[in-house]
Amino acid sequence: MHRTDGDGAHPQRWWMLGILSLALFAIVLNNGLLNVAVPVLMRDLGADIGQAQWIVDSYALAFAGVLLTAGAVADRFGRKRATLCGAAVFGAGSLVALGADSPGQLMAARVVMGLGAAFIMPGTLAIIVDVFPETERARAIGMWSGVSALGVAAGPVVGGALVGHFWWGSIFLVNLVPVAVVLVGGALLLRESADRAPRPPDPVGALLGTAAMAGLVYGVIQTSGHALTSLPVAGGLAVAAAAGTGFMAWERRHPHPMLDTDLLRRPAFIGASASILLLMLGLAGTLFVLTQRLQFVLGYSPLRSGLAVMPVALAVVLGTLLCPALDRRAGARGCVAVGLSAAACGVLVLGQWGEGYPPVFAGLVLIGVGFGLSMAPTTHVVMSLVPPERSGSTASLDMTMQELGTALGVAVVGSVLAGRYADAVAGVSGAVGDTLYETLRAAELTGGEAGHTLAATARQAFDDASAAGLGVAAAAVACGAVVAALLLPGRAGTKVAEAAVAPSAAGPRETEPSPAHQGSARP
Repeated sequence: MHRTDGDGAHPQRWWMLGILSLALFAIVLNNGLLNVAVPVLMRDLGADIGQAQWIVDSYALAFAGVLLTAGAVADRFGRKRATLCGAAVFGAGSLVALGADSPGQLMAARVVMGLGAAFIMPGTLAIIVDVFPETERARAIGMWSGVSALGVAAGPVVGGALVGHFWWGSIFLVNLVPVAVVLVGGALLLRESADRAPRPPDPVGALLGTAAMAGLVYGVIQTSGHALTSLPVAGGLAVAAAAGTGFMAWERRHPHPMLDTDLLRRPAFIGASASILLLMLGLAGTLFVLTQRLQFVLGYSPLRSGLAVMPVALAVVLGTLLCPALDRRAGARGCVAVGLSAAACGVLVLGQWGEGYPPVFAGLVLIGVGFGLSMAPTTHVVMSLVPPERSGSTASLDMTMQELGTALGVAVVGSVLAGRYADAVAGVSGAVGDTLYETLRAAELTGGEAGHTLAATARQAFDDASAAGLGVAAAAVACGAVVAALLLPGRAGTKVAEAAVAPSAAGPRETEPSPAHQGSARP
């Protein structure tokens, strides 16, 4: 038996939050850790832009594809057990990635890491919901969301520092320290919890859902080198449509579905999930393009590129601190709509910048503040729609939308970048392959005025293609702002304010029971 405070809360809950936040930071960090290493991977592993997209996306796709199943398994067999097993698998995948010597091996290792991360993610949020009393829960979720946001923003910074000082494999070596701390600290501190009435596994639903997401991402990535009517594109999208339709039909008939279809009738859930998916799409696509643009066009080193992106991480913290005050005045609807609008403006600034770093800094600050304003309210809205015993599966669904957005961001924006660049250099004499790296190598070997002209032409083409990709990312985030303004609950419907970062000295708050259940904050 675990001791509890007088209000039923676990006395070590804040230490637990620290362990869970470290686990979360490690797995979210790996979404963007590879971005600054893409040029180096192209050189060392001979990867083209499509393979680079898959190396980045294989992690997010495996992550998203297994999350719903992982949440159900965690609810059934125990959140602590699922979290620790996931950490072990994640660490094992990192070790495999260290020794990869081909794009295929690295993709496979990233898939293993994604599978491990899928079992860590829902457990972290579900354990928080279980051990924190309702008076502190929103504050804990706010801190958890802040760590998640910081992990996304810090990925390029940490990756740039590691690649700049060591070799590209060091970005996987850094995972081993948090994994060790989580395994030891989690085994000693975390409390086991599970659903009192767990659902049986749904392997058919899991396969259909994963096939739908994989087909969608595959089809989108293939658009960079094939016509929309080609077999790779049309086939991938057809698989996604068929599997997605089958998934929804199966889940509606299944007596114990892995997807709570009732949530799909709740405007608040749809608004929160769609807005965060579109935000992650824009953010992931932006960082994928920006880190390459800084290195290929401006000539930054990986380390300098990571440092150049650092303002977004600091701005995320600022946005998280501003979130409670804005939420008090405008509710989740206003807070998220303002956040996504700011982020869309930031991406647009990055897409239109000419020369110099100041516009990059301004765009990154806008993106980071917008991200920090949006994460906690959307997460709290989703988690407050269900009772605590269903928190694992619901957290999985929320994270699935985030990871699917990440995978689509790299696929969509990266494909626009690759397609526009290939079109621009198709008729340029001396251009080689479908990547800027290959053409720059050809220009270096050519030398003289001809080589200089070829390099300048290729860099300009890449710059223009980057602007087109960032324009698509900005449009996606702007659509998310519209969705948030239309569907999220307004000022009277959310209690994220004060709880996200306010000190506990503010005292307990009374929350109105949710229409969905008694004992959860109203979204």
